[in-house]
Amino acid sequence: MRDLAASESEAGKTAEAVRDYQQALALQPDWKEGWWNLGMLQYSGSQFQDSKATFEKVTAFAPNLGIAWGLLGLSEYETGDYDQALGHLQKADALGMQDDDEISRVADYHLGLLLNRAGQFDRASTLLAAKFGSGAMPEQVRIALGLATLRVPLLPQRIDPSREALVLAAGDAAIGDNPGFSAILRAHPELPWLHLAYCRSLAKAGRAPEALEECHGETRISPESPLPWIEISRIELQQGALDESLQSARTAARLFPSAIEAHQMLAQAAQASGNTDEAEKEREVAATLPPLQAHPEERIVKLYANLSDQAQADEAAQARWKQALREYVAADYAAASADLKAWLASTPSSGTGWALLGLCEFALKDYDNALIHLDRSAKLGLNASSESIDQARYTYGILLVHAGRFDEADTILATAWHPAGPLRQKVEFALGLALLRRAEFPDQTNATETELVSAAGRIAVLLEQSKYDEAFPQFKVLLDRYPSAPFLHYAYGTALIALSEFEPAAAQMQAERTLSPRSELPCVSLASIALRQSDPAPAVKWAQCALDLNHDSVDAHYLLGRASLEAGDVNTAIRELEIASNLSPESPEIHFNLARAYARAKMPDKAQRERETFSRLNDAQKASQSAHP
Repeated sequence: MRDLAASESEAGKTAEAVRDYQQALALQPDWKEGWWNLGMLQYSGSQFQDSKATFEKVTAFAPNLGIAWGLLGLSEYETGDYDQALGHLQKADALGMQDDDEISRVADYHLGLLLNRAGQFDRASTLLAAKFGSGAMPEQVRIALGLATLRVPLLPQRIDPSREALVLAAGDAAIGDNPGFSAILRAHPELPWLHLAYCRSLAKAGRAPEALEECHGETRISPESPLPWIEISRIELQQGALDESLQSARTAARLFPSAIEAHQMLAQAAQASGNTDEAEKEREVAATLPPLQAHPEERIVKLYANLSDQAQADEAAQARWKQALREYVAADYAAASADLKAWLASTPSSGTGWALLGLCEFALKDYDNALIHLDRSAKLGLNASSESIDQARYTYGILLVHAGRFDEADTILATAWHPAGPLRQKVEFALGLALLRRAEFPDQTNATETELVSAAGRIAVLLEQSKYDEAFPQFKVLLDRYPSAPFLHYAYGTALIALSEFEPAAAQMQAERTLSPRSELPCVSLASIALRQSDPAPAVKWAQCALDLNHDSVDAHYLLGRASLEAGDVNTAIRELEIASNLSPESPEIHFNLARAYARAKMPDKAQRERETFSRLNDAQKASQSAHP
């Protein structure tokens, strides 16, 4: 039977050979060569489901045979089992497939496609360039390289035919043709990720100023990604612009605190600038972050996907969503989380979906990811019952408290408080933690301090309702009972500032400085009070005090800039306001005062640019407030 199967294979009688190999292997299942030959016949005959099962057996008895893993991965690709295919093709690549150059090239190409699909675009580009860049690159590889360049997480067969020429042109440009990028940009100036690709190409060619300009353009088109800022910082570092590199990296880490690459870049920039403590801190932060999960961007999918394929994907996604809801209601949070992640891969703009995922992760005690996903939900908006929204906001609020983001927590929790709501007491307690700036979950509060936190929460509710005449007596009672409670004086002083009672507010801030000597917040408030009293000299002093305690304080840089401007020190004002602008580019107030500083320094072009930025951001802020009163 074995000889007959071999002779039939040599004679091209594939069907007969497959049948006889199967019969022979049923009698002698440890015949390794037979399994290999059967798998090759099935694969070459496009019987991919069968070849997949066969090569699973081959890899079991030959785990170091790279070509077997490659053929297993290719079989899985053809059956649509893309996640398994990616893992097995990566294993094949790691082991090497020197035995068959043709299969090796096919496997490399498909690995590049699957890396793209998984959102690993830079790895895909590197692989394709390394494996196919030595000679004339086949068109299908150039298309794959174009997909990686444009960061399109789709397989070629899912691309709309009207977009194929664009993708191919991007692949050609990525091979090394800078003018190719220019031509595409002239036709598609707002195309996502093209500016970043051009930036990298220009930087590689030693054209750093042009590269930086392109990357800054990408920050406008792709504001939801840290990649442009990371690339800017990297180029500035390579050019020896250490201060600029450090500020750009800080911007990336501040805007995208969950992006491990941002903290790694900041660690490099800080180290190069001599800020070894900051570098070590950022390395520690990066070490605690999980690898980023790549999620297909909805804008990219819509831009490139074939609509008929998208309709099928939408139908499958809807079924996945319903399944996730059933699992959530049944408290099967692990299963619901898995289904939600799969659903959100194709529906990343659903604020409700991200909120539900965050609630699942909170139940599973995956607090870091829960906060990230509830952050995303807050930006996108929720569409659910009022009770569900309140529960999501409460959970989000206590995660913000736990993360030390107290002002944000106060705002979110206030929207979940209702006089007769079922969460009233819980929300009040969380508001108390936020007012006292205690970075802990409610169940972590010491029993001896429960009364303090509860009372602080009731005061926080009164402050949210602007009932200062009721809140202030309660503050005094609480301060008499707990005079050494950290940040209680600060909270009282902040409330006094709101009513322009500056002298008693300053006294509270001085008291807080004694209790919290490592916090910059009392100094920031004292600087703000001095500015409101039109007294720039102490404002400069207190703002500098705040910066000595926290050199990344946006408020301190801003107030030092404003105070310096009022004191006539225009150069310091410009420097500090520029730093504040880099740290908080979306603040209208910073741009307004920077425009004033540039005008005072007789720099009309820069002043006009800042006025325009202020107007744009101010209008956007008003529109957002109108949409979310």
